[in-house]
Amino acid sequence: MLDNRSIQHIIQEKFHKLSKSQQKVAVFILKNLQYVGMHSATNVGEQAGVSETTVIRFCYAIGLSGYAQLQREVTIHLFNEGNSSSLQNYLESKQELFENPRFYEQTMERDATRILSVAANINDKDFNRASMLLHTKKKIYIIGYGSSNLAAKWLYFTLNLLRPNVVLVGLETNEIARALQEIDADSVVIILSFHRYFKEPIQLAAEIQAKNCEIIGITDSPVAPIAQYATITFANEQQEMSTIDAMPALISFLNTLIAGMTAQDHEFYESQRVKYDDFQNSFIANRWS
Repeated sequence: MLDNRSIQHIIQEKFHKLSKSQQKVAVFILKNLQYVGMHSATNVGEQAGVSETTVIRFCYAIGLSGYAQLQREVTIHLFNEGNSSSLQNYLESKQELFENPRFYEQTMERDATRILSVAANINDKDFNRASMLLHTKKKIYIIGYGSSNLAAKWLYFTLNLLRPNVVLVGLETNEIARALQEIDADSVVIILSFHRYFKEPIQLAAEIQAKNCEIIGITDSPVAPIAQYATITFANEQQEMSTIDAMPALISFLNTLIAGMTAQDHEFYESQRVKYDDFQNSFIANRWS
């Protein structure tokens, strides 16, 4: 493996320096690693809609000696992925810290470094637009399955305290069907999609795209599957393979996005807070009286 990085990380790091046709190759490869491992450069080019020459040039552009090395790196990546889990990667990343008596300090410093890295890569225009959408749209739908589910639930809980008409879409068929019926141009959909990408949110995004509805995609790579459907994409890129390690930075970003929403109309959200506090205090008083 090159510099101990996976082929996915290498492609993601080089993506923005590639030509448009080479980016098409990159997107296809990231979504079809198994296909690449078993098919020729000609086949990959046909599937990606480019020439075999473009596939070869893509390999050179990301620092490989040719297509044969690409296949070798893809095979190694698939083997390693199949023999490790997010939990295993999480535990292994902490092993070196255990020798330090104040290992908790180093662990939290790593989280802080990830948060600052995510903050530095936020696009101002996208952030401001997303904040405005969360404030102005009549209804917010939140979708996040698998490793994204915890963050989706936190986002739902917090938004629901501040404004009405927030919906967390579950995996049940009836919930998905109802959401697809109700989502329209007055809605905004937030889809959290992290490796290993659940296919259901991607399929939902493809359906929603035809409804003239804004989709905010929150993921771990600018070329993740959800990016082709989202109108705004935030890529909280992480070098670690563990999605558990990505969670502190993700929650911090969501918290910041909500802060951006409340900044659109401070007086309105302050009134929402007062109503909530009044209800909570009244409810607790009645409960224990």
